[in-house]
Amino acid sequence: MTGVGVELLGVIAVGIGMAAVLFAGMHALRKAGLNLPRWLLPAGIGLAMIGYSVWNDYAWFGRAKDRLPQDSQMLLVGRDSQPWAPWTYVAPVAVRFAALDPASIRDEENGIRQAQITLVERRGQTLVVPQQFDCTQGRIRPARGEWTPVQPDDPAYAAVCEGEGNDGRDIGDRG
Repeated sequence: MTGVGVELLGVIAVGIGMAAVLFAGMHALRKAGLNLPRWLLPAGIGLAMIGYSVWNDYAWFGRAKDRLPQDSQMLLVGRDSQPWAPWTYVAPVAVRFAALDPASIRDEENGIRQAQITLVERRGQTLVVPQQFDCTQGRIRPARGEWTPVQPDDPAYAAVCEGEGNDGRDIGDRG
């Protein structure tokens, strides 16, 4: 079952649970002589389901981050707004991120290091991508790719090559 299917089952389970609680509560109140409007049951179920959806949208990032190795460094977080979740236009939710486990960094020859970058996407596959970093010449090579100059604000390069024989120039000075 995909992430969407699991989330849908969660919403349905919350709806059923809230229906049971509200039905029992309304029945007890009726027995006590208090007659509540019938619309409270579907309204309460709907509010519980929406509340769970909102909580699940914003809690996903923390839960996914907690499953990473303890010393992992967050490199980038992608946030997005979604039309089916209008609250995300007020506060965009994290839908993807890239992380680095420092334990995966391996030294190779001539100032080159290799590291495993973990790419996590909500409702998608998690990928572990090997990348090589030339810490002396300011270059990066993804798996089966060509060497490219590092971007000035590349968080993966900064994390992997920190303190490594880079020639003293700021990353932004590399051409």
